[in-house]
Parts: sequence; C-alpha cells; structure tokens
Amino acid sequence: MKTLVFTLACTLSLSTLYAASTPAPAEATVQVAVADSVDLNQYVGKYKFEGLPFEFVTIAVKDGKLTIDTGSESGAMTAVKDAADTFDAAGRATLKFKRDDTKKVTGVTLDAQGMSFEGKKEG
Repeated sequence: MKTLVFTLACTLSLSTLYAASTPAPAEATVQVAVADSVDLNQYVGKYKFEGLPFEFVTIAVKDGKLTIDTGSESGAMTAVKDAADTFDAAGRATLKFKRDDTKKVTGVTLDAQGMSFEGKKEG
C-alpha cells in the first residue's frame, strides 16, 4: 500500500514536471551555470529505477543543457548551486549523480516529494 501511494505521488509529481502552461518571467528565473570544466556528457545515459511508474529515466544533453526524459515527460534541468553533480528538474525533483572510485558516473538518486529512489546507469 505504501509503495502504491508513493508510486502515485511520484507519478503525479513527475507528470506535472513540465506541465506549467506559462513559463516564469525571465527576471524571476535563476540559472546556475555548470563550470566549463564539467562535461555534461558524463551524465548522459539510461538509468534503471525500481518502484516508480516508469522503469527508466534517460539523461541527455540538448542545446548545451542537461535534460531528463521519463518516457512520458521531458525537460531541461539546471545545476544546483554549490552542490556537485546535483541538478534541479523544474523544482519538482532533484537528481544527484553518483560516482565510483574512478570518478565515473554510475548512478543517480532522484528525490521527489520527500522520497528517494536509486537509479543505476545502464551500459
């Protein structure tokens, strides 16, 4: 039951991720630039999750920005200031990428509505 409630909450959260019909005014938008030394391509890939209404999240780079695609919704993410490997998905979810001992990105933690999910990078 707990999983069902959480799955429903996560579905609602992520499906409304980019559903806003009117974009925020430019002066209210805060963009945090990722340092030039950070290669966004290191995050690119397909991440497998369990316990979510979607099995995979695809991370890509489009027009110089990191994007997220759940299969039904997609949009750009922005870097979180002073938090390495952490990105905000329109205020609906935060993604923190995990690295192994060789500094290779191997997974991601998705936090939404007070719940966390672990995704493992495929391939």
